[in-house]
Amino acid sequence: MSILSNIGHALKVFFTGAVKVATAAEPFVEAVFPGTAPLFTAITTAVGNAESNAIAAGAQNGTGPQKLALVVASVTKDFTAYEVANGITVPHTQTQIEAAVNGIVAFLNNLQAPTNP
Repeated sequence: MSILSNIGHALKVFFTGAVKVATAAEPFVEAVFPGTAPLFTAITTAVGNAESNAIAAGAQNGTGPQKLALVVASVTKDFTAYEVANGITVPHTQTQIEAAVNGIVAFLNNLQAPTNP
């Protein structure tokens, strides 16, 4: 395996493990921030998908803005559904969605990497 293959494999293992840990964290998120678990799940899934797609394309590095745009596009409908379900009348902005995505990415980046690939 090349160094790039090893890096790609390690990132794939990390994000697969990170999504599993994030999924396990959903009850905690729901307890601390009631009603937000669906948004947390949607963002976590979209981040995992964007990262997997970047790895598959061999473009996992240096594509942060592109991955962010993919995730924001993917979860915008989830924010709208959340607002409707909770009677929120002031619509979200792209900046707010980006901030939520960046917060969850920061959470995922701080998870300990799995020890067993």
